[in-house]
Amino acid sequence: MAATAQNLTIPATWRNPTSNLSLESREGLAYEAAQPFSVLDISVGKPGLPWLQEVTSVYAVLALQDYYTGNSSWGDIGTVNFPAAIQGKNGFWASGAKLYSDVIYWGLAFFYAHRTYNEPVLLSNAVDAWNILYDGAFITPDNAASGSGAGRNVSFLPPANCTSATFAGGVFYMQGVQTSTYVNMISIGPFMTLSAYLFEETKNATYQQMAQLSLDFIINHLWNGTIVYDGIELTSCQTTPKPFSLNQAWFVEGLSVWANVTQNDTLNTLLENVVQNVTTFPTWSAQDGVVNDVDPEVTSDSPNQILKGIYIRGLSEARMRNPETDLARYIEGYITVQYNSILDHARAPNSSNYSRAWIGPPLTSFEAGGNLAALDVLNAAISFNGSSTASSNSSTGGTTPTGSSRPTSAKSSKSKAGAIAGGVIGGVAFAAIATTAAILLLRHRKHARGANGVQRGSNTPRTTTVQPFISGVAVAYTPPTNSKSARRMNYQNDGPSLPTSHPTSTAFTTNDLSSNYDGIAELPSLIQRLNNVLQGRETELPPRYDS
Repeated sequence: MAATAQNLTIPATWRNPTSNLSLESREGLAYEAAQPFSVLDISVGKPGLPWLQEVTSVYAVLALQDYYTGNSSWGDIGTVNFPAAIQGKNGFWASGAKLYSDVIYWGLAFFYAHRTYNEPVLLSNAVDAWNILYDGAFITPDNAASGSGAGRNVSFLPPANCTSATFAGGVFYMQGVQTSTYVNMISIGPFMTLSAYLFEETKNATYQQMAQLSLDFIINHLWNGTIVYDGIELTSCQTTPKPFSLNQAWFVEGLSVWANVTQNDTLNTLLENVVQNVTTFPTWSAQDGVVNDVDPEVTSDSPNQILKGIYIRGLSEARMRNPETDLARYIEGYITVQYNSILDHARAPNSSNYSRAWIGPPLTSFEAGGNLAALDVLNAAISFNGSSTASSNSSTGGTTPTGSSRPTSAKSSKSKAGAIAGGVIGGVAFAAIATTAAILLLRHRKHARGANGVQRGSNTPRTTTVQPFISGVAVAYTPPTNSKSARRMNYQNDGPSLPTSHPTSTAFTTNDLSSNYDGIAELPSLIQRLNNVLQGRETELPPRYDS
């Protein structure tokens, strides 16, 4: 049975899913919440920044704020301070335990900054972080078949009780413990997401293959049809549920990017199901829609309250990539619920100080963790179309700034949301025109090239050979060389063009995707189609992206 899209209707129980704040006010609120970070020492262990994931999130939210507004208010931080942050003795690693999740957090943040400021060094740093995981922790099909490699000195062949789905695409969590065979969502999720972004940016087929393999692993081993689990121990095939909003962030963001890049309807339907499920899951979404992680495994570590902002970040990306759709309107309503709750309950009156808890109480003084958690919500609201969210019953959170204190940027202050929406819709129209043009050109025996009719920043590049989901067959993964280290993103060589497919009759087997939620019964058949991927052959290695 084919999966059907969810009925994306905003629940009547959600608290204030609309807002009447002007764009100027929304930009002002976001800017004033971010401003204290411009004078802080952004490093691990400082108040409100206990771990590396919070530190990288500071750079991420500042770059994303400029991305949403089209300004360069935090350009110096993003292009000067940020690259300098990895120049110390630890590089991409934290000073304590070496976790691959820390490295890939840097990588994603560098990509956000590159997307905003278009500096080659930022893209190079993102690729360097990706390479560290690929070289040291990524499970290739060969690794999965042999149960060895990927930085481990023990076997990780699946036990008899495990699903028949391959472990290829997994990313190990710990670098310093080679006997650990734990794959954690906070490592594989960002890796999958960054792979999708890098393929979108560079069109290099290696990123395409790794994004698809990692997505397959998540679907087969970590997703239960409703949420993604925290991780899985490969030697026992035992999953760790630990319901956490952060884990959903990477699944939603990476899936939304990949569905958009491949222009695949099956993935878009899956995305709709995922979004509706995670936004109504009671362990972090209350009946009124406000996000507040309550699982004891999550709340026992107080800094985790900061990280729910990343969950909103992933939803915001999904919204921007699906403009003028029911999905976009649904996500906008959900984020607006958080926005109004933050302004009403987490923000001190007439202040730009926020508490970590979006249900309050507010703080009387600045706390970096509180502002950091709020900024992903405040940033996302910048891209909302004011006319579509206006309501006389909306919350304003007390006195709101008009944005007059915001410095004038040399760039336009116009939100990028319109450009993104226009680019996506324009890309569809352009594709039809390009098809007609190609037919005419072929009649004249001219070479027809696949066109990208979307401007940079619209997030919808189209590639004429990317058709990764072909019903009925799977596509064999063919590594371009025998050496994994040779396949890493070696910057000294030119990248390949996109490959052609090599279909095989290999069957795809998934784990049980049982769920008690409405609409999930159809999903197993949906997932059966997800392994029909285009993973081809490359002959050269991609270039380095620094200047």
